[in-house]
Amino acid sequence: MSFTAVVSGETAITARGPLKEDAERVLGRLWIDQVPVRLASEDASLWPAAATAGVEGRPLCWPGQPGPGRAVLDRAEELRAQAREDGLTDVVLLGGGAPACAAELIARAHRPAAPDGDGAPLLVLDGPEPGPLLRIREDPERLDRTMVVVTGDDPGTETLRRVFAEALRDRGLSPAGVARRFVTVAEPRAAAAKQATEEGHPLVEAPAATAFGALSPYALVPAALAGADMATLLDEATAVLPSLTRPENNPGLVLGAILGGAVRAGRRTAVLGGYPAALPGIARWVSLLLDETTRGRLTPIVQDGGLPLVPADDLFLVTFDGRPHQDDATVAGPLAAQLVVWEYAAAVASYLLEADPLAPVARPAPMTLDDGTGEPLFADGDHGRAVEVHTTVPALADTSGLTELLDALAARVGPDEHLALLAYLDPDEARGQGAQVRRLAALLAARCGRPVKLGWGAPPPAIGNDHPDAGVYLLVTGNVVRDVPVPGRHHRLGMLQLARALGDARDARAAGRPVVRLHLQNRWAGLTRLLDCARGER
Repeated sequence: MSFTAVVSGETAITARGPLKEDAERVLGRLWIDQVPVRLASEDASLWPAAATAGVEGRPLCWPGQPGPGRAVLDRAEELRAQAREDGLTDVVLLGGGAPACAAELIARAHRPAAPDGDGAPLLVLDGPEPGPLLRIREDPERLDRTMVVVTGDDPGTETLRRVFAEALRDRGLSPAGVARRFVTVAEPRAAAAKQATEEGHPLVEAPAATAFGALSPYALVPAALAGADMATLLDEATAVLPSLTRPENNPGLVLGAILGGAVRAGRRTAVLGGYPAALPGIARWVSLLLDETTRGRLTPIVQDGGLPLVPADDLFLVTFDGRPHQDDATVAGPLAAQLVVWEYAAAVASYLLEADPLAPVARPAPMTLDDGTGEPLFADGDHGRAVEVHTTVPALADTSGLTELLDALAARVGPDEHLALLAYLDPDEARGQGAQVRRLAALLAARCGRPVKLGWGAPPPAIGNDHPDAGVYLLVTGNVVRDVPVPGRHHRLGMLQLARALGDARDARAAGRPVVRLHLQNRWAGLTRLLDCARGER
């Protein structure tokens, strides 16, 4: 098979066989349409959301542009110095999506080794799971050295902010002391910016958030507060930009053509694998980025936990630091370069697939708890440790046991579909259910012979958009042993988490997709039972 490589500095993109041919078919159109020049100039005519924002005078986060991040670099350094003076070394980020994942990736990869403890890790909280919050709240020393960065602008993020503020007040902090623990990154007209002003939190102003936020204040401010070397990262990112406007050896254009060309040729699912040890978490960030920008036209799936890959006409494999002569496509390079190139490539692919990557991703309001729960179809296991089964799919409603149900569910995943496993549990690998859920995903992939897309607490943006979804949905919820009350509200985080799951199940059903929800009366015992059944045990 034919094989080609594009090398620019330390960045290398390769493609072979049909993927190379698919990319070549669309590269000419990209140049005729002047996409590289229009991206570099932030041409608002590329997408409707950009044009609307231009009319409204709202700047947006565009792909691979370090300018907004560099504009707040001094402010971020000032906030970090103040935090260290106050003894704050740990960072909790309240926000979600690709920018939050990028912040976590940058903080891990670009943190200098410092014997004085500078450069503490960054924890991202993007949902109402009580476990991570309880671990921080009940560790006084950790809470005393923690600061909170708010990048989300939604009711869920505001709920988490309330919980943290209450925990700090319980530690005896004054209102001014609590305010010093929070930093908000937001568009000036956003509700989060208004809240920060009212509460007296430091505010870092930023363009309106989009999926293209890896080099924006939404990612760089929390990463800087966690100790990452932002100046070096931005210098390395800036050095990549000239390669994205030239006609040859343009890694972003070629990678975007590979992604968009593959989908246009019928290969809709990109399996992301072969992660470099130096960049743990990059596949997850790329998956979120492609989810949020291509709006369901392309389905990215992280090949995690030993998920098998069975060759199929609708799949292609993209590996990081992979094997150019064996894998369909490979991407290699330092973190800063990959952040720029991948965002640029996602924009190019979105253009080819006629998706609007700058349009906001809307989340429905949480559902009330009496919507869609009802009585379970059946409960598998002893009382208090059983797995309750909820579904409205007639073919699955006839099953009488968990193993039979998983068999029938796997059979529902068609040759051009995937299984979407959404876990509304604690993703921590050591203290939560992360390791068990990943094993479950691997077993289910082997069972259905198709990729399994694993998500924690939220469905991909494909649900509810104008593109057909190809997921068969398995939602896993579980009882909360110890819940966290929300100050000033009559509910707790565990209730909100279940409400989110029910809302997501409703949306998937409304999109015409098969949905099964498994509720664990006891999370650990229920997952153990699920793993046994996924192995085929009765």
